[in-house]
Amino acid sequence: MVKLLYAGFDTFDIAFQGALPASVLEQLQAGRDEAETRQEKILIHFGPDVVEAHIMDHGKKGGFRFLIDTGPLGAVWMIKKNTDANQWNLFASPHATTLLAYGYQETFRRLLNELETMGARIVGHSINRADFAMDFETTGFELHPDQVVAHSHCKVSPYLGKRSTEEDEDQPQYVMRGRRVESVTIGKQPGRQTIIYDKWREAIERNKLHWFPVWGKQRNEKNVEVWRVEVRAGKRELKEKYRLSTMQDFERGIGDVIVNALNAIRYLGDCQLDSNVTRQALHPIWQVAQETAARNLSELRSGLTPNQVKEVERIKAQDTYLALCVGNAIGLAVSNGMSNQEIEIRLPEFLAEAITCHFRAKEPTLFAAIKRCRERLVFLS
Repeated sequence: MVKLLYAGFDTFDIAFQGALPASVLEQLQAGRDEAETRQEKILIHFGPDVVEAHIMDHGKKGGFRFLIDTGPLGAVWMIKKNTDANQWNLFASPHATTLLAYGYQETFRRLLNELETMGARIVGHSINRADFAMDFETTGFELHPDQVVAHSHCKVSPYLGKRSTEEDEDQPQYVMRGRRVESVTIGKQPGRQTIIYDKWREAIERNKLHWFPVWGKQRNEKNVEVWRVEVRAGKRELKEKYRLSTMQDFERGIGDVIVNALNAIRYLGDCQLDSNVTRQALHPIWQVAQETAARNLSELRSGLTPNQVKEVERIKAQDTYLALCVGNAIGLAVSNGMSNQEIEIRLPEFLAEAITCHFRAKEPTLFAAIKRCRERLVFLS
Protein backbone atom coordinates (compact mmCIF):
# COMPACT_ATOMS: atom_id res chain seq x y z
CA MET A 1 0.00 0.00 0.00
CA VAL A 2 1.30 3.44 -0.99
CA LYS A 3 -0.72 6.56 -0.10
CA LEU A 4 0.37 10.13 -0.77
CA LEU A 5 0.09 12.18 2.43
CA TYR A 6 1.77 15.41 1.38
CA ALA A 7 3.46 17.02 -1.60
CA GLY A 8 4.98 20.48 -1.79
CA PHE A 9 8.10 22.61 -1.54
CA ASP A 10 10.05 22.13 1.67
CA THR A 11 12.90 24.56 0.87
CA PHE A 12 12.74 27.75 -1.21
CA ASP A 13 15.90 29.86 -0.88
CA ILE A 14 16.11 33.23 -2.63
CA ALA A 15 18.89 35.80 -3.03
CA PHE A 16 17.91 39.44 -3.45
CA GLN A 17 19.86 42.08 -5.31
CA GLY A 18 19.48 45.19 -3.21
CA ALA A 19 20.40 46.75 0.12
CA LEU A 20 19.13 48.13 3.38
CA PRO A 21 19.67 51.83 4.19
CA ALA A 22 22.62 52.76 6.40
CA SER A 23 20.32 53.69 9.30
CA VAL A 24 18.80 50.19 9.34
CA LEU A 25 22.22 48.55 9.12
CA GLU A 26 23.21 50.59 12.18
CA GLN A 27 20.18 49.20 14.03
CA LEU A 28 21.22 45.66 13.08
CA GLN A 29 24.79 46.32 14.18
CA ALA A 30 23.58 47.57 17.57
CA GLY A 31 21.47 44.42 17.91
CA ARG A 32 24.34 42.13 17.02
CA ASP A 33 26.63 43.96 19.47
CA GLU A 34 24.14 43.32 22.28
CA ALA A 35 23.72 39.68 21.20
CA GLU A 36 27.50 39.24 21.31
CA THR A 37 27.63 40.77 24.78
CA ARG A 38 24.88 38.45 26.04
CA GLN A 39 26.20 35.52 23.95
CA GLU A 40 22.69 34.60 22.79
CA LYS A 41 20.17 35.58 20.18
CA ILE A 42 18.06 38.60 21.18
CA LEU A 43 14.81 40.21 20.05
CA ILE A 44 15.18 43.39 18.01
CA HIS A 45 12.83 45.83 16.27
CA PHE A 46 14.25 47.50 13.20
CA GLY A 47 13.37 49.19 9.91
CA PRO A 48 11.08 52.13 9.16
CA ASP A 49 7.92 50.01 9.56
CA VAL A 50 9.34 47.96 12.46
CA VAL A 51 10.22 44.33 11.78
CA GLU A 52 10.35 42.05 14.82
CA ALA A 53 13.11 39.44 14.65
CA HIS A 54 15.71 37.52 16.57
CA ILE A 55 19.28 38.48 15.70
CA MET A 56 22.14 36.05 16.29
CA ASP A 57 25.48 36.88 17.87
CA HIS A 58 27.27 35.79 14.68
CA GLY A 59 27.01 36.16 10.93
CA LYS A 60 27.31 33.70 8.05
CA LYS A 61 30.06 32.86 5.64
CA GLY A 62 29.96 34.65 2.32
CA GLY A 63 30.25 38.12 3.85
CA PHE A 64 26.86 38.14 5.59
CA ARG A 65 27.33 40.27 8.70
CA PHE A 66 23.85 39.76 10.14
CA LEU A 67 21.78 36.61 10.66
CA ILE A 68 18.18 37.20 11.74
CA ASP A 69 15.07 35.04 12.12
CA THR A 70 11.51 36.35 11.75
CA GLY A 71 9.91 33.28 13.32
CA PRO A 72 8.27 29.98 12.30
CA LEU A 73 5.98 31.83 9.88
CA GLY A 74 8.85 33.87 8.50
CA ALA A 75 12.38 33.20 7.32
CA VAL A 76 16.04 33.17 8.24
CA TRP A 77 17.61 36.24 6.65
CA MET A 78 21.31 36.72 5.91
CA ILE A 79 22.26 40.35 5.35
CA LYS A 80 25.51 42.01 4.27
CA LYS A 81 26.59 45.32 5.76
CA ASN A 82 26.56 47.06 2.40
CA THR A 83 24.39 49.91 1.07
CA ASP A 84 25.12 49.26 -2.63
CA ALA A 85 21.79 48.11 -4.08
CA ASN A 86 23.51 46.63 -7.15
CA GLN A 87 25.04 43.91 -4.97
CA TRP A 88 23.39 40.70 -3.75
CA ASN A 89 23.24 41.73 -0.12
CA LEU A 90 20.19 39.84 1.13
CA PHE A 91 19.40 36.13 1.26
CA ALA A 92 16.20 34.53 2.56
CA SER A 93 15.57 30.94 3.59
CA PRO A 94 11.90 30.58 4.58
CA HIS A 95 11.11 28.05 7.29
CA ALA A 96 9.46 24.78 6.24
CA THR A 97 6.51 25.79 8.42
CA THR A 98 6.11 29.00 6.40
CA LEU A 99 5.94 27.00 3.18
CA LEU A 100 3.48 24.57 4.75
CA ALA A 101 1.16 27.36 5.88
CA TYR A 102 1.31 29.57 2.79
CA GLY A 103 2.72 27.65 -0.18
CA TYR A 104 5.70 28.90 -2.19
CA GLN A 105 3.84 31.63 -4.10
CA GLU A 106 2.41 33.37 -1.03
CA THR A 107 5.73 32.82 0.78
CA PHE A 108 7.50 34.78 -1.97
CA ARG A 109 4.99 37.62 -1.63
CA ARG A 110 5.48 37.66 2.14
CA LEU A 111 9.27 37.87 1.70
CA LEU A 112 8.83 40.92 -0.54
CA ASN A 113 6.55 42.47 2.10
CA GLU A 114 9.16 41.84 4.81
CA LEU A 115 11.81 43.52 2.69
CA GLU A 116 9.57 46.53 2.21
CA THR A 117 8.95 46.70 5.96
CA MET A 118 12.72 46.57 6.53
CA GLY A 119 13.14 49.56 4.21
CA ALA A 120 15.11 47.57 1.62
CA ARG A 121 15.61 48.74 -1.93
CA ILE A 122 15.37 45.68 -4.19
CA VAL A 123 16.31 45.63 -7.88
CA GLY A 124 16.33 41.88 -8.56
CA HIS A 125 16.03 38.39 -7.16
CA SER A 126 17.35 34.92 -7.93
CA ILE A 127 16.06 31.56 -6.67
CA ASN A 128 19.03 29.58 -5.33
CA ARG A 129 17.46 26.34 -4.22
CA ALA A 130 14.12 24.55 -4.23
CA ASP A 131 13.35 21.18 -2.63
CA PHE A 132 10.18 19.37 -3.68
CA ALA A 133 9.08 16.73 -1.19
CA MET A 134 6.49 13.95 -1.32
CA ASP A 135 5.55 11.94 1.77
CA PHE A 136 4.02 8.47 1.41
CA GLU A 137 2.35 6.24 3.93
CA THR A 138 3.49 2.68 3.23
CA THR A 139 3.05 -0.81 4.60
CA GLY A 140 6.08 -3.05 4.99
CA PHE A 141 8.32 -0.86 2.83
CA GLU A 142 12.03 -1.63 2.95
CA LEU A 143 14.56 0.60 1.22
CA HIS A 144 17.04 -1.32 -0.94
CA PRO A 145 19.86 0.73 -2.53
CA ASP A 146 20.36 -1.87 -5.27
CA GLN A 147 16.86 -1.02 -6.59
CA VAL A 148 17.94 2.58 -7.28
CA VAL A 149 18.74 3.05 -10.96
CA ALA A 150 20.72 6.07 -12.11
CA HIS A 151 23.63 6.02 -14.58
CA SER A 152 25.43 2.83 -15.51
CA HIS A 153 28.74 4.05 -14.01
CA CYS A 154 27.25 4.52 -10.54
CA LYS A 155 28.84 2.54 -7.73
CA VAL A 156 27.04 1.29 -4.67
CA SER A 157 28.99 1.27 -1.42
CA PRO A 158 27.22 1.36 1.93
CA TYR A 159 28.69 3.31 4.81
CA LEU A 160 27.82 4.05 8.42
CA GLY A 161 27.76 7.70 9.47
CA LYS A 162 30.65 9.15 7.49
CA ARG A 163 30.02 9.91 3.84
CA SER A 164 32.19 8.59 1.05
CA THR A 165 34.71 10.92 -0.60
CA GLU A 166 33.87 9.46 -4.03
CA GLU A 167 33.80 12.22 -6.66
CA ASP A 168 30.95 10.73 -8.72
CA GLU A 169 27.95 13.00 -8.13
CA ASP A 170 25.43 10.32 -9.00
CA GLN A 171 26.86 7.65 -6.75
CA PRO A 172 24.13 6.51 -4.34
CA GLN A 173 25.05 7.09 -0.72
CA TYR A 174 23.02 5.69 2.11
CA VAL A 175 22.60 5.76 5.84
CA MET A 176 22.04 2.58 7.82
CA ARG A 177 20.86 1.88 11.35
CA GLY A 178 21.91 -1.63 12.21
CA ARG A 179 21.05 -3.59 9.07
CA ARG A 180 18.20 -1.28 8.07
CA VAL A 181 18.76 1.33 5.38
CA GLU A 182 17.07 4.61 6.36
CA SER A 183 18.21 6.92 3.58
CA VAL A 184 19.56 6.84 0.04
CA THR A 185 20.92 10.00 -1.61
CA ILE A 186 21.99 10.40 -5.23
CA GLY A 187 23.73 13.59 -6.35
CA LYS A 188 25.00 16.61 -4.43
CA GLN A 189 24.45 20.33 -4.05
CA PRO A 190 24.55 22.84 -5.66
CA GLY A 191 23.47 20.52 -8.47
CA ARG A 192 20.63 18.03 -8.22
CA GLN A 193 19.96 15.61 -5.39
CA THR A 194 17.33 12.95 -5.13
CA ILE A 195 16.79 11.38 -1.73
CA ILE A 196 14.55 8.68 -0.29
CA TYR A 197 14.39 8.50 3.50
CA ASP A 198 12.38 7.49 6.56
CA LYS A 199 10.54 10.76 7.28
CA TRP A 200 8.54 9.40 10.23
CA ARG A 201 11.70 8.57 12.16
CA GLU A 202 13.36 11.85 11.16
CA ALA A 203 10.33 13.89 12.30
CA ILE A 204 10.39 12.20 15.72
CA GLU A 205 14.15 12.33 16.25
CA ARG A 206 14.42 16.00 15.19
CA ASN A 207 11.22 17.00 17.00
CA LYS A 208 9.55 18.29 13.83
CA LEU A 209 6.07 18.05 15.29
CA HIS A 210 4.42 20.12 12.55
CA TRP A 211 4.53 17.17 10.17
CA PHE A 212 2.10 15.02 12.16
CA PRO A 213 -0.99 17.25 11.64
CA VAL A 214 0.04 17.62 7.99
CA TRP A 215 -0.13 13.84 7.65
CA GLY A 216 -3.25 13.54 9.81
CA LYS A 217 -1.32 11.36 12.26
CA GLN A 218 -0.45 11.31 15.96
CA ARG A 219 3.17 11.15 17.01
CA ASN A 220 2.55 8.19 19.34
CA GLU A 221 0.81 6.04 16.72
CA LYS A 222 2.35 2.61 16.36
CA ASN A 223 3.34 0.76 13.19
CA VAL A 224 3.10 3.85 10.98
CA GLU A 225 5.47 4.24 8.05
CA VAL A 226 6.06 7.53 6.25
CA TRP A 227 8.78 7.64 3.60
CA ARG A 228 9.81 10.76 1.74
CA VAL A 229 10.93 11.13 -1.86
CA GLU A 230 12.59 14.51 -2.29
CA VAL A 231 14.12 16.26 -5.29
CA ARG A 232 16.55 19.03 -4.35
CA ALA A 233 17.45 21.49 -7.10
CA GLY A 234 20.40 23.69 -6.24
CA LYS A 235 21.74 26.87 -7.80
CA ARG A 236 23.70 25.10 -10.54
CA GLU A 237 20.78 22.87 -11.51
CA LEU A 238 18.30 25.74 -11.67
CA LYS A 239 20.47 28.34 -13.40
CA GLU A 240 23.00 26.51 -15.56
CA LYS A 241 20.87 23.60 -16.72
CA TYR A 242 17.35 25.04 -16.83
CA ARG A 243 17.99 28.82 -16.91
CA LEU A 244 15.61 29.38 -14.00
CA SER A 245 16.37 32.45 -11.95
CA THR A 246 13.37 34.68 -11.31
CA MET A 247 9.99 33.71 -9.91
CA GLN A 248 8.53 33.90 -13.42
CA ASP A 249 11.20 31.49 -14.69
CA PHE A 250 10.55 29.19 -11.73
CA GLU A 251 6.80 29.03 -12.38
CA ARG A 252 7.47 28.22 -16.00
CA GLY A 253 10.07 25.48 -15.61
CA ILE A 254 10.23 23.93 -12.14
CA GLY A 255 7.81 21.17 -13.15
CA ASP A 256 10.31 20.00 -15.78
CA VAL A 257 13.11 19.98 -13.19
CA ILE A 258 11.15 17.69 -10.85
CA VAL A 259 9.72 15.39 -13.53
CA ASN A 260 13.08 14.96 -15.28
CA ALA A 261 14.82 14.19 -11.99
CA LEU A 262 12.32 11.43 -11.22
CA ASN A 263 12.76 10.01 -14.72
CA ALA A 264 16.56 10.13 -14.64
CA ILE A 265 16.75 8.35 -11.28
CA ARG A 266 14.26 5.56 -10.61
CA TYR A 267 13.41 3.17 -7.84
CA LEU A 268 12.44 -0.32 -9.05
CA GLY A 269 9.87 -2.70 -7.63
CA ASP A 270 10.74 -5.62 -5.38
CA CYS A 271 11.64 -9.18 -6.42
CA GLN A 272 11.91 -8.83 -10.22
CA LEU A 273 13.63 -11.54 -12.20
CA ASP A 274 14.44 -9.68 -15.43
CA SER A 275 18.18 -8.89 -15.36
CA ASN A 276 17.66 -5.91 -17.68
CA VAL A 277 16.74 -3.00 -15.39
CA THR A 278 15.29 -1.00 -18.30
CA ARG A 279 12.50 -3.57 -18.53
CA GLN A 280 11.81 -3.79 -14.81
CA ALA A 281 8.71 -2.13 -13.37
CA LEU A 282 8.90 0.87 -11.11
CA HIS A 283 8.10 0.54 -7.43
CA PRO A 284 4.58 1.85 -6.62
CA ILE A 285 6.13 4.64 -4.50
CA TRP A 286 8.00 5.87 -7.59
CA GLN A 287 4.96 5.56 -9.82
CA VAL A 288 2.92 7.78 -7.49
CA ALA A 289 5.86 10.19 -7.15
CA GLN A 290 6.06 10.62 -10.93
CA GLU A 291 2.29 11.10 -11.20
CA THR A 292 2.33 13.71 -8.42
CA ALA A 293 5.21 15.68 -9.95
CA ALA A 294 3.38 15.82 -13.29
CA ARG A 295 0.49 17.75 -11.71
CA ASN A 296 0.22 21.53 -11.31
CA LEU A 297 2.67 22.07 -8.45
CA SER A 298 1.16 25.43 -7.49
CA GLU A 299 -2.09 23.68 -6.46
CA LEU A 300 -0.41 21.45 -3.88
CA ARG A 301 -1.13 22.62 -0.32
CA SER A 302 -0.53 21.10 3.10
CA GLY A 303 -3.79 22.31 4.63
CA LEU A 304 -1.88 23.57 7.69
CA THR A 305 -3.00 27.04 8.80
CA PRO A 306 -0.72 29.68 10.38
CA ASN A 307 -2.56 29.28 13.70
CA GLN A 308 -1.97 25.52 13.59
CA VAL A 309 1.74 26.15 13.02
CA LYS A 310 1.87 28.41 16.09
CA GLU A 311 -0.06 25.87 18.18
CA VAL A 312 2.29 23.04 17.21
CA GLU A 313 5.32 25.19 18.05
CA ARG A 314 3.74 26.16 21.39
CA ILE A 315 3.14 22.51 22.29
CA LYS A 316 6.71 21.67 21.35
CA ALA A 317 8.01 24.47 23.60
CA GLN A 318 5.78 23.33 26.46
CA ASP A 319 6.95 19.71 26.14
CA THR A 320 10.59 20.82 26.07
CA TYR A 321 10.31 23.06 29.13
CA LEU A 322 8.28 20.49 31.08
CA ALA A 323 10.92 17.82 30.44
CA LEU A 324 13.62 20.23 31.63
CA CYS A 325 11.59 21.12 34.73
CA VAL A 326 11.04 17.49 35.69
CA GLY A 327 14.67 16.52 35.16
CA ASN A 328 16.00 19.52 37.06
CA ALA A 329 13.46 19.06 39.87
CA ILE A 330 14.55 15.46 40.41
CA GLY A 331 18.19 16.53 40.37
CA LEU A 332 17.45 19.23 42.95
CA ALA A 333 15.62 16.74 45.18
CA VAL A 334 18.38 14.11 44.99
CA SER A 335 21.07 16.70 45.73
CA ASN A 336 19.05 17.73 48.82
CA GLY A 337 19.20 14.16 50.11
CA MET A 338 15.59 13.17 49.50
CA SER A 339 14.81 9.46 49.27
CA ASN A 340 12.94 7.89 46.34
CA GLN A 341 9.77 7.69 48.43
CA GLU A 342 10.09 11.33 49.51
CA ILE A 343 10.59 12.43 45.92
CA GLU A 344 7.53 10.48 44.79
CA ILE A 345 5.31 11.98 47.50
CA ARG A 346 6.74 15.45 48.14
CA LEU A 347 8.39 16.59 44.90
CA PRO A 348 5.72 19.12 43.77
CA GLU A 349 5.48 20.63 47.27
CA PHE A 350 9.26 20.69 47.71
CA LEU A 351 9.75 22.32 44.32
CA ALA A 352 7.12 25.00 45.00
CA GLU A 353 8.80 25.89 48.30
CA ALA A 354 12.27 26.00 46.74
CA ILE A 355 11.16 28.23 43.85
CA THR A 356 9.28 30.59 46.18
CA CYS A 357 12.32 31.03 48.43
CA HIS A 358 14.60 31.48 45.44
CA PHE A 359 12.60 34.28 43.84
CA ARG A 360 11.83 36.10 47.09
CA ALA A 361 15.55 36.68 47.39
CA LYS A 362 16.02 37.48 43.70
CA GLU A 363 12.88 39.28 42.53
CA PRO A 364 14.66 41.50 39.93
CA THR A 365 16.22 38.34 38.47
CA LEU A 366 12.76 36.80 38.10
CA PHE A 367 11.43 39.66 35.98
CA ALA A 368 14.58 39.73 33.86
CA ALA A 369 14.22 35.99 33.23
CA ILE A 370 10.54 36.42 32.32
CA LYS A 371 11.43 39.20 29.87
CA ARG A 372 14.12 37.08 28.18
CA CYS A 373 11.74 34.14 27.86
CA ARG A 374 8.96 36.28 26.39
CA GLU A 375 11.40 37.63 23.83
CA ARG A 376 12.56 34.09 23.00
CA LEU A 377 8.98 32.87 22.45
CA VAL A 378 7.58 36.09 20.97
CA PHE A 379 6.49 34.48 17.68
CA LEU A 380 4.31 31.89 19.43
CA SER A 381 2.02 34.44 21.11
